[in-house]
Amino acid sequence: MDEVFQDPVHFSKGINLRELMTSATEFHIDMDFKKKHDELTDDLCPNFDDDDDDDGDNIEEVLKNIEESTDKLMLSSPEYLSFKELSAKMIDCIPSGEVKILIIEEGTGPLVPVDAQVTIHYAAYWEKTKIPFDSTLTMNSGAPLKIRLGSGRCLPGLEIGLTTVRGPTARFHLLVEPRLAWGPRGALPRIRPEPALFVISLYAVRDVHAAARFNDLPMEEQKKFEVTAKTVSSLHAQAKELFAKKRYKEAIKNYQQSMSVLRLSMPKDENEEAQIKQFKISVYTNLCVCYCKIKKPKYVFIMCDNLDRISNLDNHCKALFYCGRAHEMLNKHELAIKYYKKALKLEPKNKEIGKALAAIDDYVKKSAEKEKELWQNAFRAAPKKEKVTFDVDEDFQNGVREMCQDLAGRTEYAKFDLPTGLTKNEIDCIQSLASDFESLLVQIDGEGKKNKVSIIKKQF
Repeated sequence: MDEVFQDPVHFSKGINLRELMTSATEFHIDMDFKKKHDELTDDLCPNFDDDDDDDGDNIEEVLKNIEESTDKLMLSSPEYLSFKELSAKMIDCIPSGEVKILIIEEGTGPLVPVDAQVTIHYAAYWEKTKIPFDSTLTMNSGAPLKIRLGSGRCLPGLEIGLTTVRGPTARFHLLVEPRLAWGPRGALPRIRPEPALFVISLYAVRDVHAAARFNDLPMEEQKKFEVTAKTVSSLHAQAKELFAKKRYKEAIKNYQQSMSVLRLSMPKDENEEAQIKQFKISVYTNLCVCYCKIKKPKYVFIMCDNLDRISNLDNHCKALFYCGRAHEMLNKHELAIKYYKKALKLEPKNKEIGKALAAIDDYVKKSAEKEKELWQNAFRAAPKKEKVTFDVDEDFQNGVREMCQDLAGRTEYAKFDLPTGLTKNEIDCIQSLASDFESLLVQIDGEGKKNKVSIIKKQF
């Protein structure tokens, strides 16, 4: 059994950090894991011998990449002699001193709310080390990590530190004691029961409940620009998430609520007025997109009109494009092309606009061709009837023609019986001449020389 634990054993399934810290946890180890792992490795790489030197080179390369990444994102371990000397430069976040902070770059805006969603990069170091033992750079495909504070999914010390700074765009160091990190016992061998230094860059803060809190504020507070900006930013962030999930009607409600907040705002100077105007432009433009998605083109036109009142519509490519889309939905292709071309003039390299123009141009051409073909078929002259000659007497033909003309000219029903004993040629001649008159019908009863032929004037 001792051989099994000579090398580290990887868990087949991840560990829930919250459960690990707050409740008893059981681990079940497959004693044949080592054997199975070795067999799998042999199957995958049958032609390679073990080479400890190569493994060492790979580890060094990985560590070097991590160190370079932390330097690039300003997450590298700071220069200091000990945590004791570093803590002398810091201030306590809580009275117990278990979380200390050193702000490197002050963020903008208010303090981070305790229930906000934050986007951060961090690197965690043990004392006097240059390579982080934990970092967002090695998780989430290297992208910044989004954390919802107050949800229990963040280390307590990290959460305390984040709610001590102003955000976004803050950079700071946190020195966290084990109890408020991974627990007083750590999680050996990787997580030691020692203080850890977190180097943190805060990129974004979203006050998730700002809109709900806005309604509880007194009117005077609601009018303040700071409150407006905070509430609208939160509503827009939520709307974007809803839009990404194709919940367009819910996104529309958020944008409508945002506009209500903006209308209450009382900016104090030109800078605040400009920002309020920019928020409104964003609302109207995004509503154009949302209404297009739910097939309500007339509402798109209303949003475009509202946008045009505060800022010339012709200066906004996105709004022009969706105005074109709305006209296309109503089959007003000439107007659609007009707005697409205006949008393309603002962004000549925009592929989506070029594609829309090409598609509508193709549709118009095909429609024109179909319409042309339709009218050609409608006005096409009827084929001329070939002149047929019959082996009958000319006087017979003239007599039958006069009789047909006389019958066709009558208004009432009439029937003219021809004498019996007519030849086949004579009957064919009668049928041909009568067919020139729409109201006449030739009726033949019997066969041979005893057949009886009648010309009937139909009554319509």
